[in-house]
This record gives sequence, C-alpha cells and structure tokens, in this order.
Amino acid sequence: MGRAIRAAHTLLAPIVRFVASNLVVAHVPPGVIPQQFEARRTSGVVAPAEASDADLLQAIGQGSEPAFEELRRRYRRAVERACRSIVGSELEDCAQEVFVRIWRKAPLYDRRRGSAPAWLLTLARRTALNFCRARRAPVPVELAEEAGLAEAPDVERFWLDAALDRLPDRERLVIELAYFDDLSQSAIASELGAPLGSVKSWTRRGLNRLATLLDEESQ
Repeated sequence: MGRAIRAAHTLLAPIVRFVASNLVVAHVPPGVIPQQFEARRTSGVVAPAEASDADLLQAIGQGSEPAFEELRRRYRRAVERACRSIVGSELEDCAQEVFVRIWRKAPLYDRRRGSAPAWLLTLARRTALNFCRARRAPVPVELAEEAGLAEAPDVERFWLDAALDRLPDRERLVIELAYFDDLSQSAIASELGAPLGSVKSWTRRGLNRLATLLDEESQ
C-alpha cells in the first residue's frame, strides 16, 4: 500500500472509530409499545441537511417529516446492508419496516445514553430478526445473541456507510476505492480515467467533509 493510501487510512480511521468508542451504545427497550403515526403532533420545524443524526432523531420524535426523510436519505444504504446480513433477499421489505420503527420509536432516543448510529443499528438488527421470526425463517444463533449489542466495529462501518452517502459522488467513490479496495491514488486515477491531481483533490475534500460530519455528531 502506497504512502497516499496509508495517509487516507490514517486520516479516516479516527473518524470512523470515534462514533463507537467515545459513546455508550444505546439500546432500544424491547417491550416498548410504539406510538402511532397519528398520535404524534408535528413540530413544523424543517431539519436542515446539516443537522446531526442525533438532532434529526430528536426532530423525528417531535413529528418532523422533513427530518425523517433526511435521516432515511442518509441511512438507506446502511440499513439495507444491515438487513441483508440477516434476511437476505427480502432486504427491501425489511428496510422499510426498519424506517417505520424509526419513525415510531424516535421519541425513545436519548443522546446521553449513546450515539445515534449505535441506536439505529441496534434497532435495525432487532427489526430484521423479528422480520425473520415472523416469516418462520431460521435465525442464526450468533445473530440472535448479538442483537442487543452494537459492537464498535459494526457501528463504525454502519456510520461510515451513511456518511459516505452524504458526500458528492466523486469524493465518495475515491474514498471507497482507497479505503475498502486498497487502491493507490494512481490506480484510482487509472480506474476512473481521471487526472491524478483531481483524485488527490477529491480525496482531500472527501476526508475533510467526513471530519466535519464527525464533528457534528460529537456536539
């Protein structure tokens, strides 16, 4: 791995580690009866795209549909991946159920108890397991045992999936190719048919944006 890619890993690793390592994992109480959509009054406050995930969950808990749409936009791919690991081909139906539960259970989220990504991942896993049980599908024992815990590496990847989706396409692509495929910046430039200088600029801007997103979540 070249110097540029080692630098990308060095810069990106603390970003993805922070979300899980500095915050206690929040658990979704299993016996809570969800509120109905109609029973919650909307706040009328439109959450901006710059709001943190925790702020979005708070706004969703107050009935903000714009906040819900923004959270779904950020976490759609991450939720689908979490569902795929448990339910397989029925991931679309499972992901839809996850977001229904996010809407209903958002008032239960307490940022003092843990990070928004950890809360969302725990909810997604429990929903997926319930999805399997409802269809009488076999549930791997290890998944059932781990459903109540969102371990740090899993939270890191879950948050990173969502954070990368918030980047412009070129910045997201070069970081994915560098971080996940271990390609050098020269190899990325060749793969994309782009100038090396452009690849370096996209990588730098993308890492800076990820650092900004991290800072938002740490507030």
